[in-house]
Amino acid sequence: MRIILARHGQTDSNACNRFQGCLDIPLNATGRRQARLLAEQLARYRPQKLFTSDLIRSMETARPVAAKLQLVPVADPVFREYSWGILEGLTWEEARKRYPQYFSGECPPLHSLSVPGQEPRELFRRRVQKGLALLMAEESLAAVALIGHGHYLNALMVEFLGLDFNGPWPFSFASAAVSVLEVKKGRRKLLCFNEKCYLGEENA
Repeated sequence: MRIILARHGQTDSNACNRFQGCLDIPLNATGRRQARLLAEQLARYRPQKLFTSDLIRSMETARPVAAKLQLVPVADPVFREYSWGILEGLTWEEARKRYPQYFSGECPPLHSLSVPGQEPRELFRRRVQKGLALLMAEESLAAVALIGHGHYLNALMVEFLGLDFNGPWPFSFASAAVSVLEVKKGRRKLLCFNEKCYLGEENA
């Protein structure tokens, strides 16, 4: 089977590099255009089931995809973005000024950042594992798709490939970009990563 991963389209918070986390922020005009272009791209993979986070930016991204593929999206909070606690709504610069005690020296990698109110890392990992298990449970289908979030998709790919969850996370997902995973005879492969050329002028 193939698992088609796509990050949601752009929001105003994405455009100015704010921590979004679980803040429920809709797509902006660019994000809505990206969602329409993404629908055309995902149709080429013919997923037979469509999953999405229950946050509005993912569900809005899924709508044109669902219409194109004639699927009913399955919105599940297990696919919701990581919660950044006190940082949500802030840019990196604002976060460093307001909470310098957590940003001494160079900015730490996102996966190892530790601030009050954020989702406990081990609980987040278990949630990602549960989400991956839901996708893998559809093994009777040729392909399924997930419209999700950057940090969540990063963690999911690390889990899928068996990489060190506590080590560096090497992936970065652009808005409305597509990545493709494959499970074949028990072997797991990354077939395509962060494909976004179809976005044209939105490819930024």
